[in-house]
Amino acid sequence: MKKILVAVITIALVLPFFSACNPKPEETSEDSIDVNAITVKDMDGRNFRVLCWDFGYGSKSILGYTGEVITNIEDSTSASVVDTAKQNVINLVQEDYNCTITGTVYAGIRADFTESIRNMVLSGSDDYDMIFDAYEYLAPFVTDDTLVDLNTIPTIDFTNEWWDQNAREDLSILNKLYFMCGDINTYDNDGTWCMLFNKNMLRDLNLDIDLYQLVKDDKWTFDKFTEICKSNITMDANGDGILDEKDIWAFGTETYNIYVHVVAGGQKIVKKDSDDVPYFSIQNEGTYNALGKAIEFYTDKNTVMVGNAPPYTQKGFANVWEETIHKAFIEDRELFYMCGLINVPSFREMVSDFGILPVPKMHPNQDRYYHTVSKANMTAMCIPQTVQNIDDIGIVIEALGKYSREIVTPAYYDIQLKYRDARDEDSSEMLDRIFASRTYDLGAAFNWGDTLTNYMVMDMNFVSRFESIMGPAEVALENTLEKLQK
Repeated sequence: MKKILVAVITIALVLPFFSACNPKPEETSEDSIDVNAITVKDMDGRNFRVLCWDFGYGSKSILGYTGEVITNIEDSTSASVVDTAKQNVINLVQEDYNCTITGTVYAGIRADFTESIRNMVLSGSDDYDMIFDAYEYLAPFVTDDTLVDLNTIPTIDFTNEWWDQNAREDLSILNKLYFMCGDINTYDNDGTWCMLFNKNMLRDLNLDIDLYQLVKDDKWTFDKFTEICKSNITMDANGDGILDEKDIWAFGTETYNIYVHVVAGGQKIVKKDSDDVPYFSIQNEGTYNALGKAIEFYTDKNTVMVGNAPPYTQKGFANVWEETIHKAFIEDRELFYMCGLINVPSFREMVSDFGILPVPKMHPNQDRYYHTVSKANMTAMCIPQTVQNIDDIGIVIEALGKYSREIVTPAYYDIQLKYRDARDEDSSEMLDRIFASRTYDLGAAFNWGDTLTNYMVMDMNFVSRFESIMGPAEVALENTLEKLQK
């Protein structure tokens, strides 16, 4: 009966979104017209080619990623609502613009994928018109003239509502923009970080606390979170005298999340001045206070399991995250799990129910929550330098963005997240809060001087650690700025 209800709700939700889409622009004898903030043009049968990295390649915990714009689904019977929505967008653009949209979702060795992009540009080949990858891997292309400055394309208007305005502001550098997020891609949503909790465990522990209400009352803070975690939750379940991946834990996490907690306090590796020039903002009281609280908590081995830290990294796991913190949450042995929304689909088959929460505020007097988007498990759109007739590419990208906002985003957000992955209306409200408070950090994307890596070291000597690396980090940042200015 539950499955039937979900199917009925899904159909009822999808049909209004499809019928509400703007009608196809009226035909005209002119070559191009401006309709509803986008240009419609006859592309004379041109094929626009999309290249995506396959983020699910080789992973058991990343499920459901099928590509951006295009999908790698060949059998329509296995297509999700989102896959179908993406195909509908392609069909509309192909019809309205007299073009085709094809491409590749690349499943293979990561280094080969990255090198293929560089070789394509170096050889002068125009095999692909747009590329989707995580900005950790796109950042090195910025200074070697591989990518187009998107702000130079006159046919793209990034003030349009189908572009992420936080990304537009945060990811620009010297008023140049090399990669961007919006309704055209969905995996940036998947790469947004959150806190999950096991509802059955919370009930069985008799903690008598409403986590959702804490958020609504603006009391979901790091101190409250750690207080809950230290309520005698972690225990040696199998009685072998050792706390390890087989036991029950209050909190499962990874070293990257130390940085996420700092971001949750409103801090970044770099900020920017009025001329859009980035500068380091690490050495300040806010960052150091957040680092101190997070690292102190993460080194509490009687409360927290840090999956990618010793002793788990020494056990020969093929994927240390999947064998430790991820597995414990699935098996009802972990109350809280901090991860990206990318992981949520892999919990659909859990017997126990789970909920979604924002990452707790680092300080109770913060004006709002802050959420980071993963540097590696997300997509941003970019354009290689070798493309031909770039104005036409901009026109098609704008159309893909507009139609995706009308068709793909409702399918993804309201159906896939709210009615399938998220299991209650409170979690849906939490998602609204999370997405509304996203922030991007150029320092994480470029990792100048290995600064991000130094957030992820679990010892309290972070002041001297950053003092020792800031010199080389400043040089690395200046080198990037000099190359961009040229």
